[in-house]
Amino acid sequence: MFISKFKRNNKNYLDFIPIINSKIDWSINENDLVVLELKRSGTFDKFAQKLFKVPQKSDIQLDKQGSFVWKCINNEKTVYDISKEVSNEFGKDAEPLLDRLISYFNILNDNKFIKFNKNGKSNV
Repeated sequence: MFISKFKRNNKNYLDFIPIINSKIDWSINENDLVVLELKRSGTFDKFAQKLFKVPQKSDIQLDKQGSFVWKCINNEKTVYDISKEVSNEFGKDAEPLLDRLISYFNILNDNKFIKFNKNGKSNV
């Protein structure tokens, strides 16, 4: 079955609860899109800022679907719960829904914008 492809180590990815990193500042712009503020404050970042004139912070504007997903994260909803909301909001425009949503969450997680509660219960 399709969903079983997302099971890893006896845990179902769809049961994971995404949690926004409390160190991430974000806002909603005039177009109702989410803007994440990426601060660069590590040792390498400071070196790059001086040597390569890299800015201390960057704003990352999410697209319409990404913003919708971000606003759905409330430290209680599972990936599956959010997928149902995305499906209701965007219908066929969100397809292939689970593949896209899980890839998106992996990108957010890899960049430390979110983390996952993998126990199926919020611990925040």
